[in-house]
Amino acid sequence: MKKIYISIIAILLLVNIFQFSWNQFAYNLSTDAVQTEEVALEVGKAIIVGTFGVAALEREFLVGENNNSWIVAAPLPDGLGWSYEVIIRKHDGKILYIRAV
Repeated sequence: MKKIYISIIAILLLVNIFQFSWNQFAYNLSTDAVQTEEVALEVGKAIIVGTFGVAALEREFLVGENNNSWIVAAPLPDGLGWSYEVIIRKHDGKILYIRAV
């Protein structure tokens, strides 16, 4: 009988420890997945290189912020437009728009 009580107490302790650690590391859906310019820049570069090739990295990239999205773009050499452009939704990182000139 004593072994059963000890087993039940041990199981309850393990469940409480697991629940505490899970809550500590659980993803909070109220925060954005892409929170900073640096993360947006890396995601944008990865999408552009994956889509258009490594030569795209030779450009200088700029990051702009909209209400709910990031815009990662590389200007044309003459400064009149964008050679590459990616729009990334902040909340979940979904690519909303991508283009190259």
